[in-house]
Amino acid sequence: MRKNIILAFLSVLMIDVGYAQTGGKGVFRFLDLPNSAKVAALGSAFPLANELEFTETFKNPSLICKDQSGTIALNYSNYISDINFGSLQYGLKIKDEALSLGLMYINYGNFEEADANGNLTGNTFGAADYLLNVGYGKNYRHKLFYGANAKLIYGNYESYSSVALATDIAISYVDTSKNISTGLIFKNLGYQINAFDQIRENLPFEVSIALAKKLKYAPFRFHLTYDNLQKFDLTYQYSQNNQEIDLITGEPITNSYNLVDKLSRHLTLGTEILLSSAFNLQAAYNFQRSKELGITGTGGLAGLSFGLSLKLKKFSFAYAHSSLNAAGGNNYFSLLLLPNIFKNKN
Repeated sequence: MRKNIILAFLSVLMIDVGYAQTGGKGVFRFLDLPNSAKVAALGSAFPLANELEFTETFKNPSLICKDQSGTIALNYSNYISDINFGSLQYGLKIKDEALSLGLMYINYGNFEEADANGNLTGNTFGAADYLLNVGYGKNYRHKLFYGANAKLIYGNYESYSSVALATDIAISYVDTSKNISTGLIFKNLGYQINAFDQIRENLPFEVSIALAKKLKYAPFRFHLTYDNLQKFDLTYQYSQNNQEIDLITGEPITNSYNLVDKLSRHLTLGTEILLSSAFNLQAAYNFQRSKELGITGTGGLAGLSFGLSLKLKKFSFAYAHSSLNAAGGNNYFSLLLLPNIFKNKN
């Protein structure tokens, strides 16, 4: 009976999110942002690792384990136009169960208020989104890992507010003897309980699969992620009244997309250079981000990201840079505090 209820509940959620779109449509798009520097360095892809890393569990709850109990992760990015974005994560163990508590926020700053005619009133207002996340993970015979996130989402823009509930369901297979791991995730299955303006919108639902492989005799781990299994065509179709214009020539751009182009938009390729157990480098290329953020005729490195991780006995530090377009990119900083940092030497 319990299994039937769960299946029925998931079926309802799938029907509700089945029409979710990409390309900026929907609500609470901040859920797609990377929660940590390493996730950002690997192209914001579905994270996998042969060694379980705590910062990755925010995006992949199947990697939550009891060994992470007492670990604290702090993440911050000064996002576009001085938007402040960050997260706090804590690992804990209740009896024999492994959990992760997380809080993510994005503050869009202060805005000048204007009336319907565009006249400034002299008042200001703020806008922000918040996510409270509870993750749970289990493993079967130390190879098959499964887990879920329960999400409470809240947004407040001036006098408008919204509340939503969502969940992530993830499963990963990790074979340390062959240095390979793979996984599947259903992200942001949920429902907007209270809409901003009486019209409910879809959450950014997404299905992703990933594969990670470390070479046996070389310090490289390669990552391949295929995002948005629920929708094949991720191209943006311009209307006649909203035609894309070439910034150099001023002429309208006629876009045509073949099968290879549509397929590549789902892919994120990443690599880690494992220089030592304490220091490694990461880099990735997100094809969809490159297609969406690249500006025709201006160059730029949209879609490219890179970073580094430094692991010490009591804490770890990570940095990442993600290129958006010719105008620049974002920097991400992560600090991981291990439980023994609070222990005094006797």
